[in-house]
Amino acid sequence: MESNEIRPDSKGPKNVAILLFISALILAGFAYQDWMQHQGGLTDSQVDTFLATPNNQGGEPTTVDDFRNFEDAVQSNKGYLIRSIGLAITTVSLLIGAPLLHRLNIKGAYLCVAGAAIGLCSGVFGSFQINQSAQMHLGDAMMLTYEIWVYLCGTIMSLCLAVAALPLLNTRARLALSPEVKLIQEESE
Repeated sequence: MESNEIRPDSKGPKNVAILLFISALILAGFAYQDWMQHQGGLTDSQVDTFLATPNNQGGEPTTVDDFRNFEDAVQSNKGYLIRSIGLAITTVSLLIGAPLLHRLNIKGAYLCVAGAAIGLCSGVFGSFQINQSAQMHLGDAMMLTYEIWVYLCGTIMSLCLAVAALPLLNTRARLALSPEVKLIQEESE
């Protein structure tokens, strides 16, 4: 009988940790943007500039009053607040978990997965709430934009969750995170 030992892969988790750390910085920007949207809206001139391109797309245009009604509806259903807090929690989880994962600490992997799961749930729910308000108050082009944001947020956060889970799902990476565990594969001749 000959035995082949599966060797730990420490490079994979370290690369994933770097990717998750960079992702955390990007998510911090989105969380801040959503927080600012929750705190206060745009001025009328900013709204006019914002709506200029979508209103030239054809279909029902969005007026400044429509956009103000949309902002009020989003404020009442807390869409931006929910998404902002969820993405902020995800950011903190990734900023703490990624360095731990880079040091091959399994707690970092679990923290990254938990943070990404929170970001997925809150991001999709918050985006859905914002989209519901958009469907009631905005013109055709803007309605489509906010609908796409729901799918985009879900896809990106699902990808983040999948990447965060990789070190826990890959046998060689998991061995690097738990060096006391050894797997031996036996081959018979």
